[in-house]
Amino acid sequence: MSALSRTQVVITGMGVRTAIGATVPEFAAALREGRSGISWITSGGNRLPAAMLPELSWVEEAPPAARRVLRAAPPATQIGCAVAFEAIAAARLTSAANWSESAIVVAGNNIHQRYSQQHYEAFRTRPQYLSPRYAVSFLDTNVVSALSEIAGLRGPGFTAGGSMASGNVALYQAFHLLQARAVEACVVVGALADYGDFEFQAFYNLGAMNRSATEDAPGAPFDTRRSGFVYGQGSGCVILETAEHARRRSIAPLAELAGVSLLLDGHAASDPNPEGEAAAMRKALSHAGVEPREVDYLNAHGTSTAAGDEAECQAIEKVFEGLPGPFINSTKELTGHTVYAAGIVECIAAVIQMNGGFLHPNPNLTDAISPRLRFVGPVTREAWPQVCLSNAFSLGGINSSVVLRRSPREES
Repeated sequence: MSALSRTQVVITGMGVRTAIGATVPEFAAALREGRSGISWITSGGNRLPAAMLPELSWVEEAPPAARRVLRAAPPATQIGCAVAFEAIAAARLTSAANWSESAIVVAGNNIHQRYSQQHYEAFRTRPQYLSPRYAVSFLDTNVVSALSEIAGLRGPGFTAGGSMASGNVALYQAFHLLQARAVEACVVVGALADYGDFEFQAFYNLGAMNRSATEDAPGAPFDTRRSGFVYGQGSGCVILETAEHARRRSIAPLAELAGVSLLLDGHAASDPNPEGEAAAMRKALSHAGVEPREVDYLNAHGTSTAAGDEAECQAIEKVFEGLPGPFINSTKELTGHTVYAAGIVECIAAVIQMNGGFLHPNPNLTDAISPRLRFVGPVTREAWPQVCLSNAFSLGGINSSVVLRRSPREES
């Protein structure tokens, strides 16, 4: 299907909750300021930097009808519903005649890890008191079903797992649902990755997680001082619609989701593959009908791992070889790595910057590992990017990229 003949997909609403902002306006202000939400936690005897949410609950803020569903729900379900309701309200989607037929796609797999750990600890001492509700609530689909009941949605609903690329995987799946005209609107949620001690220790032992308890600048994507990813709690939601559906509702789009890609590179290990990452970027650009020279801005995967940042730089250089290339930043320095939600959170960050006339800084990026690339660096840059590429890569050779366009074009 060519970029000119297919259905145009637009973003009409957004919701977000991260360590630097509990709403889209708060998140936007923090991005412009380059404000970091990273502090320090202790897990398994290790002192680690992390960007934690100040509150892992939405029960008291929720509409009365939602409290019964959410009161005993896992934190990822509660926060996922919170960001979905912000996005739905912003898009005024409940006014659509076919509102109840909208789809739900939730990004993430093994979402409720800390919740499961807490129940297991109780089970070891008093197994007979394990709540029967746990049989449903530990499932990833708990986020889907809770949102379906609270919001009154009866269309398709499922989770989309791609580990750390899950956010972009969900965008990919939702995009194709809309292309197939299975639905005209889709609520896409990037779920909170509620890590427990097991996950922290495993990534710590792997050497992927930042393990320098005395570092002054934790989380420095693409800087020579980078020393591993910083975990970030967060969740995000975007409302995707066909442009025709948005026009019928007189809703002005925030941006167009112009192209998507999802490719495997044939490697099951944790090592990143520059060729696979470059292929995903090229595929998304081709899908959108966009030339590399047209890309103004790239929201990089940028995790601060030694191998990951190096591989992504090599991939970017391959895609934009012979060109000045786009300006590049990584939202993870401010929010931490929000894992399953990262693709959605960073899509929201990109749309905010494209519509706000700025590119957020990476305050800790003072000595770039690739001087050939155009990093935004430690100071906010005023700019009005028209086309953005947003990357999400994962362990096991999962590579994805999405193309966002600031000014949606009319369908031909």
